[in-house]
Amino acid sequence: MILYRIALTALAKASLVLVACMAIGSLSGHGLGPSLRAAILAFGLLGGVALSRGLKAERNTEHDQAGGLYALALVNYFICYVALLVDSLLETSDGP
Repeated sequence: MILYRIALTALAKASLVLVACMAIGSLSGHGLGPSLRAAILAFGLLGGVALSRGLKAERNTEHDQAGGLYALALVNYFICYVALLVDSLLETSDGP
């Protein structure tokens, strides 16, 4: 049940990030690529920070906090993966 809620949260947040990237891309006139790459970098870094804080909390035997931080890392990495997938699909469609 917990993994199901994490997956739904990650899917909802990834959808919101993609919509935000599309809005930023259309308003800036540069297209979707640069905003997707920025999202990939940002959420990858946030996932790394959450993971390292989770490991630190686990070493300090704060298991509830560590579990929450691991869930946050999963959500951030999922958003990063979805943005990376969409970016690679865009690059493939723009090819020769």
